[in-house]
Amino acid sequence: MNIQFNSETRAVSSTILSSILHELQVSELKGIAVAVNQEVIPKTEWESYSISEKDDIILIQATQGG
Repeated sequence: MNIQFNSETRAVSSTILSSILHELQVSELKGIAVAVNQEVIPKTEWESYSISEKDDIILIQATQGG
């Protein structure tokens, strides 16, 4: 299945958000938020949230700064 991930087309083998994040090697990053089709998905829903073909996933990582 093809999805958009941070503006890049990616082929993934799963339809579950948490599995996709693991497959893309970003699931262990600290301070991340995930939006699917411009809707933020709470981390508590990642294990059950289903992704469809061509969905647009954006990963945002908090950073420190001053």
